[in-house]
Amino acid sequence: MTPDDSRPEHDGTGQRDPAVVAALRALGCADTDRLAVDGVPVAELADRFGTPLYVFSAPTLRERARRVQAALGPRVELLWSIKANPSLAVTACLRGAGVGCEIASLGELLVAEAAGHAPASLRFAGPGKAAAELDAALARGLGTFHVESRDELDELARLAAARDLVAAVAIRVNLPSGLGGARMRMGGRSSRFGVDAEQVPELVLAIDAAPSLRLTGLHVYGGTQCFDAAAFVAQARALAEHAARWERDLGVAFDELDVGGGFGIAVFAGDPEFDLDAAGRGLAEVIAAHDRPGRRWFVELGRYLAAPAGVYLTRVVRQKVSGGEHHAALDGGLHHAAAQAGFGAIVRRPPLVVCADRLRAAAETPVTIGGPLCTPADRFAEQLPLPALLAGDLLALLHCGAYGLSYSPTRFLSHAAPAEVLVDGGEARVVRLRGEPADALRGQLP
Repeated sequence: MTPDDSRPEHDGTGQRDPAVVAALRALGCADTDRLAVDGVPVAELADRFGTPLYVFSAPTLRERARRVQAALGPRVELLWSIKANPSLAVTACLRGAGVGCEIASLGELLVAEAAGHAPASLRFAGPGKAAAELDAALARGLGTFHVESRDELDELARLAAARDLVAAVAIRVNLPSGLGGARMRMGGRSSRFGVDAEQVPELVLAIDAAPSLRLTGLHVYGGTQCFDAAAFVAQARALAEHAARWERDLGVAFDELDVGGGFGIAVFAGDPEFDLDAAGRGLAEVIAAHDRPGRRWFVELGRYLAAPAGVYLTRVVRQKVSGGEHHAALDGGLHHAAAQAGFGAIVRRPPLVVCADRLRAAAETPVTIGGPLCTPADRFAEQLPLPALLAGDLLALLHCGAYGLSYSPTRFLSHAAPAEVLVDGGEARVVRLRGEPADALRGQLP
């Protein structure tokens, strides 16, 4: 990465990158000099709870859910993809805002239950559900299984029959077109995810022939971080059209259509905005053309709901000049915020980072910032213009409410995990305890 690749546009009052401005606006800090969450300065939170620290805003979570539901309309049921942030507090907050839940592991099922979701309301997706997970989910009364292969279907039928149960099944379809505009594709051509469209009739007939299975609908999820609303609508339309043809040809009914999600949200400087209103209008047209009494429509979102509600706080531990360039070593890094460090990205760009107590200060000094790990991969930005940094300065990474701690290699170098704090009504409370150095020995035997 060259220095020019990591320099967002600036002026004399601080960062002007639209993604940074939008992130600050979501937290109500677009015109202030100190970053706050629900009115509480993050500097106070850092002093009280220590750093590194994750901070989540309950009001922002609720507002995201309200805004999305308003755009998608009353016929759409919104689901929280718990994989984006398996926080009990975050999941409970979104449930309180009327958002359902989809899971991808037995652990996520337990988090969803603890957050107040009834197992019967949950949907279980994922290409590699183990038999033990399927059986445990059946025992807990899970609502709908999104099957992704014939092997899984046969296993589920056997397990449900052994328990004298009837399992509700939706088929995840791998559409040949995939999801255009998605930065991470999960469909189209050959894929580990879903059942190829031409194989769906075979599974439909198998479900119809199995007394322990009941067909409920179809599911598609072609990719994530999609910034093209028209591509999302096209995928939804394709699923609805396939459903209509299969209903006609096979004499079945798909009472549930889950059209996926994957709406893009800025993670790095220069990222665009997803046109939520355009997605809502387009989906409304699809629903109008393919709706009927009793049919349920679902959209599942993770990062788009939670990312703006999260801030990752980290302090400068050391700073120096090397080879004529400024460097700052932080107490947080790749092991806590892998997505912001570009983990898995092909092109590395800087995350949305600000000086927490100097939002409007002039960005005078290009500086390379990274964490305490013994690897060059532990780097957030290279020669990023920021106000001059000193040891003890507090940096905030924005849009960190999704794919944060759970996505990161937390055991690398055996640093303690950060605490997580939820702010609601101006009050902050710990929702995940800070780890301890002794955690490095947890579960180990000599």
